[in-house]
Amino acid sequence: MSVQSADVPLGMMDGAYFTSRKEILDFFNGLLQMNLTKIEQTASGAVACQLMDYMFPGSIPMKRVNWEAKSDFQFIENYKILQAAFTKQRVQKRIDVDRLIRAKYQDNLEFCQWLKAFFEHASSWSREDYDPVARRMLGKGGKKLDEMFLPRSINKNLLPSSSSTASIKPRSVRPSSGASVASVRSTSSRSKSAAVRPSTFQPLRENNVKKSVNTSGGKEAEKLVTQNDELNQKNSQLRRKLAETELILENVEKERDFYFEKLRGIEVFLQVYEEKKEEKDVEPLVQNIFKVLYAKIEDDIVVTDDGELLEGMAQGQDDLLNDSAVSMLSDDPVDRVDENCPAEQLQITGSF
Repeated sequence: MSVQSADVPLGMMDGAYFTSRKEILDFFNGLLQMNLTKIEQTASGAVACQLMDYMFPGSIPMKRVNWEAKSDFQFIENYKILQAAFTKQRVQKRIDVDRLIRAKYQDNLEFCQWLKAFFEHASSWSREDYDPVARRMLGKGGKKLDEMFLPRSINKNLLPSSSSTASIKPRSVRPSSGASVASVRSTSSRSKSAAVRPSTFQPLRENNVKKSVNTSGGKEAEKLVTQNDELNQKNSQLRRKLAETELILENVEKERDFYFEKLRGIEVFLQVYEEKKEEKDVEPLVQNIFKVLYAKIEDDIVVTDDGELLEGMAQGQDDLLNDSAVSMLSDDPVDRVDENCPAEQLQITGSF
């Protein structure tokens, strides 16, 4: 029993990719004793894992293969096991997991066609000692296999279970016609003494069971505590990364607003210059644009809607408030400001 080269270079126009759906299903059902009816039922990756287990004994840890996988992340775990087996056997095949886990017909058909061609190329024997159903029962969900993973002649209800052995009753033994009554009595007395004898050791058995339960419970508790500590550590790391990400996002938003204001200011300069057609002096416009471009955040440069450049936001706001206050006082006919009044006696009241 020898294995040929594991690497199978197949082009897209290779004859293997023209294998029909029925041939693929018959191949898996016959080799691995399954009852597959759709190509999409192979999307979990479990079937491919067992095919590798058939071809390369010991390459797949069948206890880790999940036969009841229903979601994407469970499919991915099976494909990780398969990819590790490929790497171990030096199979140069990249598994497109993102496409296969979507359970689309065409994607899984192409992968199954490659698997069949790979089997025909890498192995050419039949393992008579291989029990596919028993191997599947080692994996997750193996005790309650779906009907598609069972042979067509086996009913799901006929699988052996732990409760079936408990229902078996001991058979009563009748003496043969040639046996004497004395021999029967002697055997019955021996059976009675044997039945009474274990009762004296019953308390010792119960103590042993309690000790085993306590030790197993203690180990489970320690395991849970360890897992809890690991989860808390991962949680703290994720919180720290989240805080760092939020800080980076805040700084990026500030920079975005800062450069947007620069572009907006330059746009206002150009619009105002275009409106004032009689003034064609470009030098002031260029100087203002350079000031806006090279300004820093702490410079507080603001461009008004009239195209005026205010250097220092706080100072510019104070000037605007003072100008508006003086204009309001000068326009009021009741409270006119005397031009000859000293500046020290000028008082401005009111809120703006």
